[in-house]
Amino acid sequence: MASISSLSGSSSSSSIYGNRTTNILSGLASGLDTEGMIEGLISSYQQKISGLQQDITKLQWQQEGYQSISDKLVEFARKYTSYTSSTNLFSSSFFNKAVNIISNGTYSNLVSASGKTNSTIEITSASLASSARYTHTNELGGISGSVVTGDIAGFQKDVITNDLTGSITLTYGTKNITIDFDESDFMGVNKDGTGQLDLNKMADVINKKLEDISISDSSGKSMKASECINIEVIGGAALKFTDKKSGNSISLNSATGNMSKAIADLGDTISDKTNTIQFVKDTTAATSTEGYKYLEGKTVSVTLNGQTKKITLDAVTPTDGQSYTEAFSEQLQEKLNEAFGEGKVTVGTIESELSSKDGKLTFTTTEGNTFSIKSDNENVNKTLGLGESGLASYLDTSRTLGDLLNKEDTAAGTIEGLSAIKGEGLFDSNGELIKGNLVEKTVEDEDGNKVTKYYDTAGHQVDEKGYRITEDEDGNPNYLYSVEINGVEIGQYTKDTALETIVNNINSNADAGVNVSYSNLTNEFIFTCKQSGASGDIAIGDGLASKLFGTVNKDETTGNFDKGVDAKIGVIVNGEPMTLERSSNTFEIDGMSITIDGAFQVDASKGEKNITFNNKTDTDAIVDAIKSMVEDYNAIINDVRSAYTTQPLKTTSGGRYEPLTDDDEEGMTESEIEKYEEKAKTGILYMDQDLSSLYSALRSAITPGGSDTSFLKSIGIETAYEDGVTTLKLDETALRNALEENPDQVRDAFTKTKENGAQSDGLMASITKVTEKYAATTGDVKGILIEKAGSKYSPTAALDNTLLNKMQEIEEEISTWQDKMSNKVDYYSNKFTQLELLINQMNSQSSSLASLTGGY
Repeated sequence: MASISSLSGSSSSSSIYGNRTTNILSGLASGLDTEGMIEGLISSYQQKISGLQQDITKLQWQQEGYQSISDKLVEFARKYTSYTSSTNLFSSSFFNKAVNIISNGTYSNLVSASGKTNSTIEITSASLASSARYTHTNELGGISGSVVTGDIAGFQKDVITNDLTGSITLTYGTKNITIDFDESDFMGVNKDGTGQLDLNKMADVINKKLEDISISDSSGKSMKASECINIEVIGGAALKFTDKKSGNSISLNSATGNMSKAIADLGDTISDKTNTIQFVKDTTAATSTEGYKYLEGKTVSVTLNGQTKKITLDAVTPTDGQSYTEAFSEQLQEKLNEAFGEGKVTVGTIESELSSKDGKLTFTTTEGNTFSIKSDNENVNKTLGLGESGLASYLDTSRTLGDLLNKEDTAAGTIEGLSAIKGEGLFDSNGELIKGNLVEKTVEDEDGNKVTKYYDTAGHQVDEKGYRITEDEDGNPNYLYSVEINGVEIGQYTKDTALETIVNNINSNADAGVNVSYSNLTNEFIFTCKQSGASGDIAIGDGLASKLFGTVNKDETTGNFDKGVDAKIGVIVNGEPMTLERSSNTFEIDGMSITIDGAFQVDASKGEKNITFNNKTDTDAIVDAIKSMVEDYNAIINDVRSAYTTQPLKTTSGGRYEPLTDDDEEGMTESEIEKYEEKAKTGILYMDQDLSSLYSALRSAITPGGSDTSFLKSIGIETAYEDGVTTLKLDETALRNALEENPDQVRDAFTKTKENGAQSDGLMASITKVTEKYAATTGDVKGILIEKAGSKYSPTAALDNTLLNKMQEIEEEISTWQDKMSNKVDYYSNKFTQLELLINQMNSQSSSLASLTGGY
């Protein structure tokens, strides 16, 4: 509930003058105890404020008392009447679930059941329902059956590597920023990166690296380093660094590797390189090496069935008539045989139709093996034709669509011949773009250049031909492609989307109604209908969906689609034999839920028995819940009666114990204060009419009268009267016997309601009406106790209830009296100050006269 500690702030302080800063003369001239005199004059105000604070404290104690009882009522209702509770005695399903169904017969291990029925059911046979299933052998990623094929190798092509490897560390203000350069950072004057160092290209490379580095300012705000540092080329031989933000100095702290050799004046005066770095003239930026030479000494990682080994490549010399592709194929074969044994992986070659120099490497695995080969070095992968992320006998679903479906767009709005999504309202019935429907907008890019962008009639960005696009980080068009499964659009994707994203989206789309998985071992996508039975279907949409997952062929002999099958169950219901067909292996017969776990056919000629069912009540679960309910109910009704019948304690003088004031607590220990307050709280709710009415209602709920009382007694539940309190008493033996003999009547005794046609309410319905009347936590009108005192279970009532409102009213009254007292203090202080000034003036005049008369 809302805290009201602020409502009872103390009015006392070490001085009645409080925080006043004006000059106050406190009896220095008169010798009077002016502060004590003022305290006496305003004592009636202080007594009034203390009394009001005591009233607030008593209201707080009353609120705690009401809440203690209402909390128990709320918790009782949630435990025994809430649909989310596992001990909901107000629910027929609680009693029904406690009735276990025992299956009997030859194949009883294949049948389970729950719920209750009045019908006689036998099962004679069953065949299982299955889901529709579609399998597609993957052909993405260069995989075809057990063969994975690489890209065209580059053994005789030049491999360009950056010579300026190493790092530089800049000191920005008080922070160090290290920039690493690897062999792929081309900064030469030529397009391939070779030749002398081009500082403009170096500045571009550094800028991109600064975008990936985060630094924080003095306030702790994080930002990209590129937002803080500006790079400028000076005289074609130096880089100048300046701060974009707050005037921090930037200096070269250190340099490593070849980068340190390229800096002209590194020397011992490195700390003096503030803002500017001078580079050695004619510095070589990159080296060009033929691929087969570049590979010497490089390593690749090969994984076979989860076991990974490093292979170091050697120099190769082709024999007569042999290509470099064939020579490397032989080398890899030998090294794979050494690493994993012969026959596990076979390396082959394919002559390229596009290159007269280099072909493609192929890797073939035996059935049941998984294989991958890759290098952490991008140039090694490219030279061997392993692609960006290596080759594998299985599909890496983290790869992007652009990587799997050939990386380059073959035409605007297409990828591998797939059409991107057309814009809205732009095309005629023949699919031709309707001129004039494109909306052109001229905008400025980050560099301030004006560019034209196009939008369709729905406001989606498109290209000039009307195909939907997004834009990548550089502002280039990124075309959108749709994936449709079972007539449902799963999503719209770009060439930068990972395949696993699409797979996850399919599985999470409830409307598509399928699950899809990929098997590394068989290299297959497997689609399964979420709903079993003959009605299930799988349809792969045209375009990107069919490119990724193929086309469903439902031909019974050559197809890749298995139809779903309904379950068929032979049953005898009340002596009537019949065959049921159901889409699921779990089905209902006259209220009983039955699950088939395997197919069977009862053969009476072999002495086999039909499946039959009988009920067995789990009495422990029901008895434990009822026993707990009785204990909780008795605790509540005892607390309620005790709260309004307990009289307040009297002091030795015959008065009531009142809450302690601040002055009262001075000199008392914490233990003494606690014991006193315990006495003062006693009887705080004495003679409360709401609690008296609540007790009567709780007592009436368990004493219905007539046949209901007789039946409750017959199942072991009756009332007891002792020390003026009516409680419930439980006979466990009688209850267990009743549950065994007639569980339905026991259930009805607790759950029946007049609203559902019963002549009278059951026990829980009667109690629930009481808990709702006094402790309802929701709705426009809350329970009586909740409205009165609030509750932690009702946020709105905790902030708006009768007692809290009363406390706020008293707090306002206290504030008014404090203002009055403060004004009186000011009034008397002013009068006494004037008196002190007059006495000082008189003393001064007396001294002057004395000096004139020579002290006589």
